[in-house]
Amino acid sequence: MKFTTLKYYILLILAMIFWGGSWVSAQVVVSVAPPFTVGFFRFLTASLILLPLLLASQRKSVRSYSRRDLALFFVLGLIGVFGYGILFLIGMQFTTAAQGSIIAGINPVTVSLLAFLILQERLAPKWRYIGFLFSFLGIVFVVGIQAFLDFQLEYLIGNLILICAMFTWGLYSILGKSLMKSRSSLETTGMGIFFGTLLFFIGAVFEQFWILPLMYDPIFWLNILYMGIFVTVFGFLFYFLGIKNIGASKSAVFISLVPVFGTLFSFLLLNEPIYLTFIIGLVLVILGILSINYPRKSRFAEADITLES
Repeated sequence: MKFTTLKYYILLILAMIFWGGSWVSAQVVVSVAPPFTVGFFRFLTASLILLPLLLASQRKSVRSYSRRDLALFFVLGLIGVFGYGILFLIGMQFTTAAQGSIIAGINPVTVSLLAFLILQERLAPKWRYIGFLFSFLGIVFVVGIQAFLDFQLEYLIGNLILICAMFTWGLYSILGKSLMKSRSSLETTGMGIFFGTLLFFIGAVFEQFWILPLMYDPIFWLNILYMGIFVTVFGFLFYFLGIKNIGASKSAVFISLVPVFGTLFSFLLLNEPIYLTFIIGLVLVILGILSINYPRKSRFAEADITLES
């Protein structure tokens, strides 16, 4: 395995740790704040960091955007920032942090499916696809038999909403992959979040965020800062760096680690129960990642991910 490839694997793992923690933060903030307000302050925080970085990176060659460019960035923000973000927050109003993070584990399947249908991106050899089976089985074990037995209707509603969120994230990943053929990961992330923030702002105005008690709640602001800086800025940038350099399908399989970290953080920070099946799930998830990302001999390397549109 080349060092440069290993570097992106490490960045993806860090992103998954941040995203695993996001389910705990989301569980905390949606209990005290309406979803549009949460999304607005989260992405506003990220925008205040990303946009200056973007301007600084383009100081020597200022780029002007056409209407088509702005339209593509708007769609990116609409689908991946606003669409995913609002479904994520509404879903978390019904379900638990542990179950929510487990639902995120289906993301590798949605991204890989959409990458195949839209980008014609394939994994070679075909046996690598068994990695998705390992990851899926790992998610089942992380859920645990006890979680199935503890059935509640609101959990079902929340989990179904979160499944829809995962498909919007899949579309976001594919669109981001296409945009990064001519743009940097910082540019793609920053502009998408900028438009997503504007859309969240419209909803937050209707929620009259300026009169809500949460404006004076330090716990709320600590979680907003975590979600804005670590989950959004670092998480999104690391994820898109992975997509750009090792491919959408290979990057997406790392999302199978989100339920592992999410369940662990839910146990440590929210005292949600953790089961023996978590260990089995962790092993299966790691096997899935290794199967899909197992290095090939150099003479076959050029065929690893092919046929992009």
